[in-house]
Amino acid sequence: MTTKNGRALAATEVKNRFGQVLSEVRRTGGPIVVQRGGKPVAVILSIESYERLRPKRTQANRRDAALAAFGMWAERADIDDEWLARGRARWRSEWQNE
Repeated sequence: MTTKNGRALAATEVKNRFGQVLSEVRRTGGPIVVQRGGKPVAVILSIESYERLRPKRTQANRRDAALAAFGMWAERADIDDEWLARGRARWRSEWQNE
């Protein structure tokens, strides 16, 4: 079946023919809409199509992501790769000694 968003397949058919579905997506770029109970629930598309859809990561995006994840810790100038490496080493040694 074909929809306005691409070819549609039932989830059971995708499960049973997964290798063939991947080959088709690689060949055509997809998308393939996966349906359950006649309703769309997922989309399979090529990695190239996926990469085009992903927002480009910029320095501003990284800063916003860091602030969202770490709050006030994201602005600390003393937290760098060396600081993180020391913390990881300390965590590993404590974990391995248990």
